[in-house]
Amino acid sequence: MRLSRLLIVLAAVCPALAAQPLHEIAEKAGAKLPAGGIVTAESIAGTTRFAAAGKLEPADIAPENRVFEIGSITKVFTGLLLADAVEHKKVRLDSTLKELLDGQVSFIDPDVAAITLVQLSTHTSGLPRLPDNMGWFNALSKDPYKAYDRNDALKFLAKAELPHAPPFPSSYSNYGVGLLGELISGIHGKSYADLVAEKITGPLGMKDTMVLPGEAQQMRLAPPYNGAKPSHSWTFQAMAGAGALRSTAADLVTFGQALLEPDKTPLSAAIKGMLTVHAPYEDSGAEIGLGIMIDKIDGHREYSHSGGTGGYRSALQVIPDLKIIRVALVNNTAFGPASLFGKTRDDKHSDAPEQKLSAEELDAFTGVFESGPQARFTVVRRDDHLHVRLTGQPFFPVKCIGKDRFRYDAVVAELQFGREEDAVSSLVLHQNGREVPAKRSGDAPTVEFPTAEALDAYAGEYALFPGKVFTITRKDDTLMAQLTGQPEMPVFASKPDYFEYDVVEAAIEFQRDAADKVTGLILHQNGKHTAKKR
Repeated sequence: MRLSRLLIVLAAVCPALAAQPLHEIAEKAGAKLPAGGIVTAESIAGTTRFAAAGKLEPADIAPENRVFEIGSITKVFTGLLLADAVEHKKVRLDSTLKELLDGQVSFIDPDVAAITLVQLSTHTSGLPRLPDNMGWFNALSKDPYKAYDRNDALKFLAKAELPHAPPFPSSYSNYGVGLLGELISGIHGKSYADLVAEKITGPLGMKDTMVLPGEAQQMRLAPPYNGAKPSHSWTFQAMAGAGALRSTAADLVTFGQALLEPDKTPLSAAIKGMLTVHAPYEDSGAEIGLGIMIDKIDGHREYSHSGGTGGYRSALQVIPDLKIIRVALVNNTAFGPASLFGKTRDDKHSDAPEQKLSAEELDAFTGVFESGPQARFTVVRRDDHLHVRLTGQPFFPVKCIGKDRFRYDAVVAELQFGREEDAVSSLVLHQNGREVPAKRSGDAPTVEFPTAEALDAYAGEYALFPGKVFTITRKDDTLMAQLTGQPEMPVFASKPDYFEYDVVEAAIEFQRDAADKVTGLILHQNGKHTAKKR
């Protein structure tokens, strides 16, 4: 369950500049999917269009009624449950874990005990993305959250430690929001599924949004895919509040309408509480309410969230000023649908001519620039151009078009570097009506760029252990690694046969035989794990 908002997948829209309707853009993307398809919904000033693209099955289901796992969009519902509990004086936003779990957990660290509910919802608690007691095998399984229960969640909490008292800068935590859902369920004495039905989907008339689909919904569930291969649905226990919900485009439009006009719903006060800014979200240069991202596009406030599970990707966008709701649902991990929203804009590349800079001049811009705890721009020089990587994405070349300003060719976006005492100290990404600042935090790492032929030598499948296979492929000049049931991620050469991730602390070291043929790999993460090439 990942939240991706910057650069290639940056979601944005301005109807006054709309180049194409959402369904036309999705049709082109859906045609490229190896399996599965895309359902979109675009509602502007009350007029809604639902559409399907790709290879959805069975074919006779109306787009708006097709069921998908919506992953981390669930976190928005969990935020609304918190707002509702506060409104009904069940808890306070600043209620602490110690207050709520007194007698259930013996905290080794008083700073963990001091974490508040609002900090869980805004990812400012300091708790990690995932708990370390999920187990290596469970974390890599086809259904990674299935076995993780309340007892496991509280055991981790008891031993967790923080470097200082919260709050921390926002850092995405599935565990934190999963724990929040479990706490709210405990406050009401009901399961997360029952609580969502009672407090949200029932009052709003959302008949197809639930944790476990009934028989009617199961028949309309789009089967999950991971590229060309069938994937596996995810199920949840203690982490339900982080990503357990399934829904339809029709239901998510209904939910979006509630965010557009809270006063027309029975949840007015709770929705307004959820939509209130509670913390900055530095990773994307935005802010966060209770579980929902809050940003501005061309001066207009936008509410959004995206989601992903083992076989699905989803995105929701609401722009109240313009009465816009956009939904995109995909039953394949190969495509992030939030990117569709940005393409509705009629932005064009700058026509300013490229200005050639010397190697010395280009080297002044190299380094690592942090937007937030989980978002970094890495700028390196490759021959006579700068190449820029955002965390979790490949490197893309940029060209100088003016005073410290560079243009991407791969997307309509520009970087403006800033200086202090003539030394480059910051940058701002300009894309899709947004400005995302980042500050220089260190020197650029060593990155090698092997040829396409050299990268192709690594391509293939590597059996890690039964049921778990590393699939290595090349996309353009980037090596991509994907473990069964996990998203595909780029890896980057730091030395011959040694490729590092930038999303997690892990590396892949390829092995060769006496004939210099690649025969296996070693995954360096939580120890060494050897896999043989098939």
